[in-house]
Amino acid sequence: MPATHTPEGLTPELLDQVEAAIVALTPSLSEVQADIHAHPELAWQEHRTHDTTAGYMEKAGWKVARHAYGLQTAWVAEKVIGDGKGRVVGFNSELDALPHGHACGHNLIAIAGMAAAIGTAQVMEANGVSGRVILLGTPAEEAYGGKDFMLKRGAYDEMDVCLMTHPGITGNGSWLPSMCCNAAFTIEYKGASAHAGAMPSAGVNALDAAVSGYTNVALLRQQIPDTHRIYNVLKGSEGWTANIITSNAKVMCGIRAPTAREVYKMIDRALNCYKAAALATGCTYTITKDALYLDTQHSTELDGYLETVTKRWDDEGYTYRKFVTYGTTDFGNVTYKCPSLHPMFQLPDLPEGDFCRESRPSWW
Repeated sequence: MPATHTPEGLTPELLDQVEAAIVALTPSLSEVQADIHAHPELAWQEHRTHDTTAGYMEKAGWKVARHAYGLQTAWVAEKVIGDGKGRVVGFNSELDALPHGHACGHNLIAIAGMAAAIGTAQVMEANGVSGRVILLGTPAEEAYGGKDFMLKRGAYDEMDVCLMTHPGITGNGSWLPSMCCNAAFTIEYKGASAHAGAMPSAGVNALDAAVSGYTNVALLRQQIPDTHRIYNVLKGSEGWTANIITSNAKVMCGIRAPTAREVYKMIDRALNCYKAAALATGCTYTITKDALYLDTQHSTELDGYLETVTKRWDDEGYTYRKFVTYGTTDFGNVTYKCPSLHPMFQLPDLPEGDFCRESRPSWW
């Protein structure tokens, strides 16, 4: 749905100032991005990235608290403009990578947050606007929900608004994705070991329980809405052996749907599948809650500003649209805390010929 109003105060002259401030940062932030990309670090292990990004903000004249909120790889940078009594604008720079590198683009998210925060502060200063800008270096978005840890420890309490952006592919423009809610949990079954050949009747097979629970959930998929996703994976032990009945096994489960309400309903149905498996096999079970990523709740006011800004590049084919994605983010939890926005910026694809040539198998 397009914005129904033109945001007040968003003049071309002001946008020119913002753009100029950010463009001026491009050379130095490109170096930061390259360093992050060349040294990917997994969740909770982003020590070099923490130091690189926090160090940049310190050199830019910001007050920086390293290892913030009891997290070794989190940081917070703050800039006070004027008397600091105006609005508090928040931004995020994600730091962690995936196992094979920065496939999710957190190297770009990191510098986008830094550029937006510094640019905002500079334009506020130039126009005599008092307030504060806070930039959070957020670890462990992948799988662990680092922002939720920081949220519960007060990192977002003072923000009037909070923003971040994420890179995407295919096209040239800005998208506003409605991202799903995702709940993850682990079921651990415990039985009793026994020799599978000599005394199988003495065993209680935890692996059977895990397989049954997995199968029950697989069958449940036939009766869930098309907009819902449920997936699970067995987690075993290197100590397993074929001739010993397994006494311990785990199933890791994830459920996602467009809204948290829908996910909560699905959790009950999935847990019944796993509980039934325990009952059938005689195993006991425990359930451990893992990360909960809430769906994104975008501010309609901030959306109006985003759409207006995007129109600056209409002549260059820069488009703006909204869509629903099955991706998830721990920033969704932040959107339940304060007015927020999480747009995506699109990266042009490689030319088709180049892409095909580079991806072609060597034996073809």
